[in-house]
Amino acid sequence: MIAPAAPAATLVSIVIEWENIQLAEADRCSAMLAELMRQIEAFPGSAAVGRDFEILVIFDDRKISEAGVREFVGHCAADVPARAELRFVAGRGRGYYEQKNLGTATARGRFVVFLDSDVIPEPGWLARLLGSFDDPQVEVVCGNCYLDTGDVVSKSLALAWFFPLRDAREVLVRQDSFFANNVAFRREVAMRYPFVPLEGTSRGACRMLARRLTEDGRGLFVNTAARVSHPAPNGLRHLFFRGLAQGRDNLLFDRLIGRGGAGESVGRALRMQIRAWKRILRHRRTVHLGILAVPTALAIASLYYACYAVGDAATRLAPGWAGRHLRV
Repeated sequence: MIAPAAPAATLVSIVIEWENIQLAEADRCSAMLAELMRQIEAFPGSAAVGRDFEILVIFDDRKISEAGVREFVGHCAADVPARAELRFVAGRGRGYYEQKNLGTATARGRFVVFLDSDVIPEPGWLARLLGSFDDPQVEVVCGNCYLDTGDVVSKSLALAWFFPLRDAREVLVRQDSFFANNVAFRREVAMRYPFVPLEGTSRGACRMLARRLTEDGRGLFVNTAARVSHPAPNGLRHLFFRGLAQGRDNLLFDRLIGRGGAGESVGRALRMQIRAWKRILRHRRTVHLGILAVPTALAIASLYYACYAVGDAATRLAPGWAGRHLRV
């Protein structure tokens, strides 16, 4: 176990996991790194007292070598700002959430920012996210994560999937949930509230952590002006397995909180399906989805939530098989 680092030597620690890049296109990670460097360089204030940012790239060295990660990052971000230190931390056998926890354990900043390897920040994201901490009530703040809308499939899923649409507002308000791909913690809160992966799931630890933070009365907020874009599932196969995995993950999460009956699952799948159809019909213009593409969008949503229902059912009928195969 790694001992906690001494706090506050660095103003901000930015933790980047190296798992999602294996599912998304490398170009997205390249764009993320380039934009991050620009925003650090432009961040308000002076670096006269030394480096006030550290960037921690956390990776599983059983899947990729440190040399490989360094080469990729060096190609995308050849000019690291003088006010930032770039560090590479190997976490052998650690998955998505475990890599984030390792980042917290090795961070030296007063604030810990979690940014995923497959999201792309909008200009001003970093300043707006960190500016939220000017309010002493804010202990954890997430931004607005929305789905990219480059084609019919991504536009359909932007309306049908669990991510919200791009929020044009600029408000800082209390929230009872967050996504782990665009969130910042005061360091002492991050240390006290690590991500606890739900056994056998692909995702879901951020839901449980948000529940704990809310129950404990911690200051969990969203700043809608701190926006990042997330990719849609990468191809039909990824879409298929993502739906299966979400069905399984949600069932396991519900069982942890004392729900998860078959009737509840069927009802939820139907509600999610109907909600997706309604959003497509009502908000298609928001993502510039043409009227002729609406039947395609409805079919894509139906396919996804059919996979979701199958993932739930498979977890009930063959939990061992589902645990081995329905993870993304």
